[in-house]
Amino acid sequence: MMYNQGEVTRKMRKGFTMIELLVVIGIIGLLAVFLVPNLLGAKDRAKEMAVKGVMHSLQLGIEAYEMENQIYPLEKNIALASLCNNYLMAGSYVAEVPKNPFTGKEYQDADLSGKIIYSYDEVAGKYTLTGYNRTGIKKIQELTNL
Repeated sequence: MMYNQGEVTRKMRKGFTMIELLVVIGIIGLLAVFLVPNLLGAKDRAKEMAVKGVMHSLQLGIEAYEMENQIYPLEKNIALASLCNNYLMAGSYVAEVPKNPFTGKEYQDADLSGKIIYSYDEVAGKYTLTGYNRTGIKKIQELTNL
């Protein structure tokens, strides 16, 4: 049985050519360029959703405080930790200072990431809870009693 030289070379060849490898690497690179930013942003979006959840829990505590005391906490631009310590924990409206989703620790008044600010407007008789993103600059949600 006689074999052609080209046939023998094709049968003995194992592995991939350089072109095939470059095409695969290029495809993987393109996928990474489009997927990695979306995956990194998903983590922050999930933490922002957790901040919104904390805000809703606080709103329930603030409303319970008002039902019992006939007035909302009279503070302007107070951070979450002070609001909880000075008003909501004293009457058991919240059990503890919530954890900051961005730090994984209890909220501190100095927190910028995921900060939540409470402010009461005596003239209008309404409060506003404002939640911020990782940078502490962009508002992600505002809750009010009106």
